[in-house]
Amino acid sequence: MSELALKPLRVVAGHRTLGARWSAAVLLSAALSLVAGWIHFAFVSSHWEFWWAYGAFFLGCGLFQSLLAPALLRWPGSWTALVGIAGNVAIIGMYLYSRLYAIPMGPHKGVLERVQATDMICTAAEVVLVGVLLAIVGPTKRRWALNALLVLGIALWALRATNQVV
Repeated sequence: MSELALKPLRVVAGHRTLGARWSAAVLLSAALSLVAGWIHFAFVSSHWEFWWAYGAFFLGCGLFQSLLAPALLRWPGSWTALVGIAGNVAIIGMYLYSRLYAIPMGPHKGVLERVQATDMICTAAEVVLVGVLLAIVGPTKRRWALNALLVLGIALWALRATNQVV
């Protein structure tokens, strides 16, 4: 009987356990990253029609998220997860800014973007992805990442409170 059948897998991201290469967290994060990347790729051409930089942004987001999935499978450790957290938080931030305030540049500068179902699905996948990636990093790096996100949130709040950010 195989060793896998005798002992349950420990779901500890980034560690090979009982011959298993990836944990459930790594597989889920790779799948979520592919979903978000695919959605960004699906809207590259429609955004490119408005302005090349809008299309390039969607292309860059799609590439980042699509390449993050194999990177997580190849290097299922803390540093890959931290890069994924930083990139996805930036993408989520841009989404929120364009929906709550306005598009910050280009021909549609100042236009408030409408929320659509596909946007919500993509952003939900990114938010869950960030949560799963936080589970992948160890407790020390998780504390560091959460503190960095907290400082970023406080800084943005302070800028908004002093009318430095629209």
